[in-house]
Amino acid sequence: MIYLVLAFIGIIGIFYYNTFVWLVGSWQNNIYYSHGFLVPLISGYIIWSMRKELTAIEKKQSQAGLALFTGGILLQGIGIMWTIRFLSGLSLVVTISGIILFMYGWEFIKKIMFPILFLFLMIPVPFVDVIAPPLQTVSAIGTENLAYFVGIPVQRDGLILQTPAGAFEVALPCSGLRSVISLLTIGVIFAFILEGGMLMKLIVIASSVPLALAGNILRITSVLEVANKYGTEVAMNYFEGFSNLILFSIALLGLFMVGRCFGRLRLKKIF
Repeated sequence: MIYLVLAFIGIIGIFYYNTFVWLVGSWQNNIYYSHGFLVPLISGYIIWSMRKELTAIEKKQSQAGLALFTGGILLQGIGIMWTIRFLSGLSLVVTISGIILFMYGWEFIKKIMFPILFLFLMIPVPFVDVIAPPLQTVSAIGTENLAYFVGIPVQRDGLILQTPAGAFEVALPCSGLRSVISLLTIGVIFAFILEGGMLMKLIVIASSVPLALAGNILRITSVLEVANKYGTEVAMNYFEGFSNLILFSIALLGLFMVGRCFGRLRLKKIF
């Protein structure tokens, strides 16, 4: 068995070295996926927390694992041929799944299905630049309406918000996409540790998107309020960076509140 494991590790190293380099580079340089380092660590921890249950499972090799493994390698070949990094990332998870299925069988792979599927969240999606601009517009419109509601004088011209303190652009980093991706990842974990049915878990996960956008709109509005009262320099140089953490925390609290509406934490299963 040990030689088989070493052989599979060698194959992964040979076929996926460049994919690992791309993933690590993306986690280091892509602001939307700086959480990528944590995803395999979390998956590994969840599997480790299941070690007693996994040890008790009868290990039966499945030939279907070889088919899945082969399919993953073929996907990697297509990804390399057409330089589709995202496909290579997907292929890595598929190939690893095939190895586990082949070596340990269906019952084992079913038990660790969540941490395996969770690995897909570490792969940067290729259409971020397509998603971000519409979110910029949503954030700009939402901020205009909220600012008007709380009494902040503001006029919107596209993505430009004009206030007495000056003009503020809802730029690409302010689209809220980073918050959406991060909160969605947290939402998936939170849904996993909640007791309840699949519908409840899907609602919790889906709620992370509007909560993240609402938090971003509130953040931008708070920047306008600080600028209106204390000046643009204070708002942009001191408050903006601090507001990211505060408003994301509020969105995170909202996610927990949604979860509490449906179930209770099952922490003992994980910790």
